[in-house]
Amino acid sequence: MAPPSPSKDAFVSVQNGDFMVDGSIFRFSGTNAYYLPNYEKINEDVVDLALDLFESTGIKVVRMWAFYDGYDCGYSAQDASENVIQTSPGNYSEEALRDLDNVIAKGKERGIRFILPFLNFWDELGGVCQYNTWAGAADPSTNMDFFLNNSDTQRWYKDYIEMLLNRVNTVTGVAYKNEPAIFAWQIINEGRYRGAEPEILRDWYQEIAQHIKSIDSNHLVTTGEEGFDESTPSEYSVNEYSNTYTLRANEGTSYIMNVSIPEIDFGNAHWYPTEYGFGYDFDDDMIRAQTAWIQDHKTIAESVGKPFIIGEYGFPGWGSDETANFYSEFYQRAESLQLDGDFLWQLTADGTKCWEFGGNICYPDGRSDTEMYNAFEAHVGSMTTIQ
Repeated sequence: MAPPSPSKDAFVSVQNGDFMVDGSIFRFSGTNAYYLPNYEKINEDVVDLALDLFESTGIKVVRMWAFYDGYDCGYSAQDASENVIQTSPGNYSEEALRDLDNVIAKGKERGIRFILPFLNFWDELGGVCQYNTWAGAADPSTNMDFFLNNSDTQRWYKDYIEMLLNRVNTVTGVAYKNEPAIFAWQIINEGRYRGAEPEILRDWYQEIAQHIKSIDSNHLVTTGEEGFDESTPSEYSVNEYSNTYTLRANEGTSYIMNVSIPEIDFGNAHWYPTEYGFGYDFDDDMIRAQTAWIQDHKTIAESVGKPFIIGEYGFPGWGSDETANFYSEFYQRAESLQLDGDFLWQLTADGTKCWEFGGNICYPDGRSDTEMYNAFEAHVGSMTTIQ
C-alpha cells in the first residue's frame, strides 16, 4: 500500500541518511523542467499542461532553474524576449520573478516540490558566462577561474541568492526561505573547474552553502554536480567501469570531497553514459557501469550519513527501443538499490521541448511516447513505496 501523501506544509529534512517528511521516509522519482518560469511568460498553457501531467503521473518533486541572467550569453543573446530575471548586476525584473512565483504556487497547489539551482555552469540562461561578461572577462564562457577569483562576480552571485531567499512570493505570500514547496537549493548546475585542484571548488561550495544557511535554516542544500572525481579513488568499483573518465575527469571537482562538506545535506550526481565515455550501445558494459555509478555514489553518501539522488539522467535515442530499454534498466537498478531520488531529463507534455534532447519522454503529445511514459509512471509509483 502506498504511503499517504506528505503534508504540503512540511519541510523535507534528512535523518539517519534518509529524506524525511512528516516523520516518514520520502523517496521519489521526478523530472527536470528547467524551462517552466520562462514559459510562464511565453505561453502559460505549456506550464499548466506540464504541471497537470506531472501531478497525474504522481510526481512529487520537479527540478527547474531559479535563475535567468542577462542578455549576453545563451538563449537570450539571440532572443531578447526571453524571461530574464537578473537584467544587470543587482537589477531584477519583477515581472520575471512573478512568473517564478506563479510556477512555484501552481506546483504547490498540486503537491509538487521543487529543487532549485541558483546558477548554471554552462552558458544557457546566462550562467557563469554572464557574470564574467558583466565583470569584463575576455574569455567568459565556463571560465570558473575568473568567476571564483573576481570579487564582483562573487558579490553579485551572493546578492542574487540573498534576494531570492528573502523574496516573498506574490501569490502564496510566503518568503522563499520559508516555503515548504521548495525541497532544496542547488549551488550551481554541473559545476566544474577544469585542471584545478578539487579542494578549491570544495571550499567554494562550503562557503556558498554557509551563506545560504545563514539566511535560510529551513531548506536542504546540495551542490548540483555531475558526480565526477579525481585520481580514480578506491572508493569506486573501478573494475566495473569500462571507461574510468568520470573517476579521473580532471574537471577540478571531487564528489567524495564535496559530499563530505558538513553544510551539504545530500549527494548529487548526473548520469549520461553516452557523454561520460561509455559509448552509444546499450550493452553489458554500460549496464555494469550504470549499476556501479548509482551504487558507488550512494554508498559514498551513506558513509557520511547522507541521502543520494541522480539529479539528471538520459539516453539520446528519440523514442527508440534502445532508449526505452535503457530507461527500464535504470528504473530497475534505482529501485533495487533503493536510490533516494532521481530526475529524468525530461518529461514533456507537448511538443514544446519534446525535440530538445533525444532522451526526453514526450506524452501525451509531441512524439506520444506511450510505452516509455507508462514505464516511467510505474517507476514514479514504485519509488514512493520503497522503505
